[in-house]
Amino acid sequence: MRSLRSVAPRAGPIDVLEIGFGRGLLLGRFVERGDRVSGIDPGMLERGLTGPLRGRATLHALPAEEVDLAPGSFDLIYGIHVIEHLRDPAAVFASCHRALRPGGSLYLMTPNAASKGLELFGPAWWNLEDPTHVRFFSRASVTRALGDAGFDRVLTRIPRWDSLTLEISSLLRKVGRRAGRHGVLASKATLPVYAALLPVAAAARALWPAVSPSMEVLARKGPGG
Repeated sequence: MRSLRSVAPRAGPIDVLEIGFGRGLLLGRFVERGDRVSGIDPGMLERGLTGPLRGRATLHALPAEEVDLAPGSFDLIYGIHVIEHLRDPAAVFASCHRALRPGGSLYLMTPNAASKGLELFGPAWWNLEDPTHVRFFSRASVTRALGDAGFDRVLTRIPRWDSLTLEISSLLRKVGRRAGRHGVLASKATLPVYAALLPVAAAARALWPAVSPSMEVLARKGPGG
């Protein structure tokens, strides 16, 4: 939320769209700020929405590729670990560009295809466990894709704090821990392992930032649209 607030226009209220909002925990924070919020999530009817969203948000229970967004209607659009699930990210990026007002921002968090963790763990890298992950972007490829969609300025960076247990989960997969139907995180027997190794994982990120599994992306729409 701190990252989103840092890229949102300071003057409010603003119009915000989240792609893949889940239960709406982040969108609810924008409602509490007094902002006007919308969300897209094809599975929204399967989840209990957070209280602030009920009756105060425009919600679309469709894939992002199928939602027709009005041109120039948002100041901020964001998606947290969602673009790796998209069937047609180029179409969604173009739709976001059209839907933003001049000077508006698109903020994304997504796995980094160039992470050294992928090289280290290979097929056991935890991001590969989710069968709904369609593709991963590198910093170069996401910059190119967003540029093709019309964004004037794209910035990327590698955060150290996202998905801190990912290397532990990858290690468990690497050593042959049976993942079960819902993955290695579903087993309560592994909780002591996570508790013991979390400081080690955090230290490894600090010493070797390239192993971090995610990247932040900020794309701006030019003032001329």
